[in-house]
Amino acid sequence: LTSMIVNKYKLRPDIKSYNLSGMGCSAGIAAIDLAKHLLQVNGNMYALVVSTEVISPNVYWGNDIRKVAINCIFRVGGAAILLSNKGSDRPSSKYKLIHT
Repeated sequence: LTSMIVNKYKLRPDIKSYNLSGMGCSAGIAAIDLAKHLLQVNGNMYALVVSTEVISPNVYWGNDIRKVAINCIFRVGGAAILLSNKGSDRPSSKYKLIHT
């Protein structure tokens, strides 16, 4: 996913990108925590976090009602957040990251 985003938006070739996978729903929180730490050690920069949960390969196609319920609880989703440590972005920021 990170390579697709870097290539699609023609981002600089020296950009740092990380794939965090196999963590289920917690991958998004782990990614925000990683971005927070990267912003703490690197000044005047942005961090884009894109998180997805794709369960399509694990969908149950049978008729057992006990197993079908999982298809309703866990679905496909995604979210993104742009984090910044630039002072000039503070007036237009909607949220402040306090704790991860």
